[in-house]
Amino acid sequence: MGLMQVLSAVPEGRVFGLDAQMVASTVMQILNALILFTLLFVILYKPVREMLQKRAEKIQSQMERAERDMNEADLLRTQYKENLSNIEGERVEILDAAHRSATQKSKGIVDEARSEAEAARRQAHQDILHQQAQAHAALKLHVIELSSAMASKIVSHVIDQEAQDKLFEEALRELEEVPWPR
Repeated sequence: MGLMQVLSAVPEGRVFGLDAQMVASTVMQILNALILFTLLFVILYKPVREMLQKRAEKIQSQMERAERDMNEADLLRTQYKENLSNIEGERVEILDAAHRSATQKSKGIVDEARSEAEAARRQAHQDILHQQAQAHAALKLHVIELSSAMASKIVSHVIDQEAQDKLFEEALRELEEVPWPR
């Protein structure tokens, strides 16, 4: 159908054919469109809107839960940092206490070693003095013994010399008295 056929069906002097059937048909189409719109609104729009509302609420609750989780994570991170700083402080305190304890122990050991060394030195000094006294006494006894031996030798030598002289003189006299073979 061409444009000519449509134009020939329209009565003359009118742009389009407006009759009762067309008005009824138009009213029916409008009425059908309104019913269809109402039905679609009731059947589709409300459920879709409710579904979108539920989805928006779900997204909102997820966002709120994510926000709570982020806040909890921030709180935990803050607590973790505080614990780390506390642990670092405790570590420093423990190391300082251990260092002080080690220093005190080393001083105690050094002092004890010094006192033991001083006692050993004093004991050695006492031993040396005692040994010197013993050596002096032994030397004194030895000198006395040597002096006695020397004196006895000198006296015996002197006596022996005199006795020897007497013996020599006696031997000479006896020899003079004995005739010698010629």
